[in-house]
Amino acid sequence: MSLSHLSLNNFRNIEALTLEPVNGINIIYGENGSGKTSLLEAIYFLSHGKSFRTAKHKNIIQHQQDKFVIHGRKALHDLSIPIGISKNQAGETSLKIQGKTSRKISELAQLVPVQVITPESYSLFFGGPKERRKFLDLGLFHVEHDFFYLWQSFNKVLKQRNALLKSKPRDYFEQIKFWDKEFVRLAEQINNLRIAYISRFKQQFFDKMCAELTLVSDLEINFHAGWKESETLSEALEQSFERDAKQGFTSKGPHKADFSFSVSGNSVENTFSRGQLKLLLYALKVTQNSLIESETDKQSILLIDDLPSELGEDTKEKVGQLLTHCDSQLFISSILSESISAVVEPMQRELKMFHVKHGNLITR
Repeated sequence: MSLSHLSLNNFRNIEALTLEPVNGINIIYGENGSGKTSLLEAIYFLSHGKSFRTAKHKNIIQHQQDKFVIHGRKALHDLSIPIGISKNQAGETSLKIQGKTSRKISELAQLVPVQVITPESYSLFFGGPKERRKFLDLGLFHVEHDFFYLWQSFNKVLKQRNALLKSKPRDYFEQIKFWDKEFVRLAEQINNLRIAYISRFKQQFFDKMCAELTLVSDLEINFHAGWKESETLSEALEQSFERDAKQGFTSKGPHKADFSFSVSGNSVENTFSRGQLKLLLYALKVTQNSLIESETDKQSILLIDDLPSELGEDTKEKVGQLLTHCDSQLFISSILSESISAVVEPMQRELKMFHVKHGNLITR
């Protein structure tokens, strides 16, 4: 299920642009500020309903325009599914799938699994747990049908519990005991899905890719559920109740989960070079897309912004080697198309180049 058509109106510095990408590798090149990253951003927005560059929607709408519009077509076997999203200055979002209005970004996200790699993606290692949970749960969203419902239900219970902790009505301790049963039930199901996913992630693809890249032989993924392994979640909630009541929020549970990587007990942030971390990042993203594709009928999309950034020639070759295992539709941006030849040449896939200049497109 690849993206076979993309059109933008009033998006960043792009007034109007139409792109007909190939199923394989799409190279988008041009000078800084030409609009190449904006193209990747638009594809990401079409899936996630938000930008990977800014949380302010007004920064995305072209100057003095009322709204931006993104249209796409997803090719699925012999079908072509039209999809679209627009956002106006007031922040109102409009979604359409096959000509029908939708209110749920999740319906769009299910159709278009998209991941992005940017020079800022190191936040997966150096950022907070939220970034890593977001990465993990993206995979679960696509491969586990129950996950999205469980996560929505859990968050409703979490909000109710936090509201009680803040407002402290007369019988709030008894009310919280009632809500905690549902909190624990949903949390344990979410935790079990996460543990099972990480196990498949590691065994089916990740270990093989890391071995081929000769990163290290004993790279470990360490998962923290959001409470101590030595205690049940019910016990953790009980022990942290006084502190939670003072702070007004719940400190234990799957909303506090995290995972990390280590070698012989040492974190990769303190062990790996910048180049090795870059390779690990690519291995994680490719593994995630590969797992989604192996367990669903979806073809994922991988966006890579400014691929040559911080990559030496040796690292470029290894990235190219890694991407040969990637069946995702690729969109890669670079200032010069020649600078990524070492990456794309080993892949032997259909390739198309797009030259972007001042928000306009020249197909080569």
